[in-house]
Amino acid sequence: MKIDYCAENMILKVYPTVGGCFQEAWRIMKKYFLVLFLAIIVASLLDAPMGYKQYFWQANDSINVGLSLLGLLGFVYYIIVATPISYGVDWLFLQAARDQNPLFEDIFFGFRKFLFVILSHLLVIGLVGMGFVLLIIPGIYLAIKLIFVPFLIMDKKVDPIQAVKLSYYLSKGYFWTIFGMAILSLFIIILGVICFIIGVFVSLIWIHVAFAILYKAAEELHFKEACELAGVQLNEV
Repeated sequence: MKIDYCAENMILKVYPTVGGCFQEAWRIMKKYFLVLFLAIIVASLLDAPMGYKQYFWQANDSINVGLSLLGLLGFVYYIIVATPISYGVDWLFLQAARDQNPLFEDIFFGFRKFLFVILSHLLVIGLVGMGFVLLIIPGIYLAIKLIFVPFLIMDKKVDPIQAVKLSYYLSKGYFWTIFGMAILSLFIIILGVICFIIGVFVSLIWIHVAFAILYKAAEELHFKEACELAGVQLNEV
């Protein structure tokens, strides 16, 4: 964590860094390992059908009609099941990052905000997809800037458009921190693969907690400022 002294209100503020987020994530992971481990296992199992869809597509690409139907069913499953679970997992890991005793049933919390979860995910996919069409770099930039959208949908009373705006401004000043965490995450995953299946799950837990900690820090430090910049007015601000 990097430290900055704010003379205006005489507060010592701690800003998140790549190393600081992963260091704190390791502590949180050890404290809540069992519930986080179970959440990752269940989420991975529920996401498994997407992998089978890809396999059959490559193995039987001559059966066009059947594969088109399979692809459509896979997309529907991804939207109505895998996406809410993914948002719920983010919510559970945020609870852990806040030391608020996460509960396994939190992974289903995404279904309580089903419409906003689906719409926000589609919006992010559309924006990032357009960015990648524009020579890839804009896509990477938008993917980084919108990384907080799932946390904001689950944590705040915002709609998808507000979540996108808030994530864009909440990530202000953290672009290279997020980029660095993404690069480090890649190496952690590789290390997890070397350590076989259990290592992969541990890697995923560690990475998820680290990004939840980054959101927690950014939200505590900059949420009001982000609301002002985004033109979002919330009762809780």
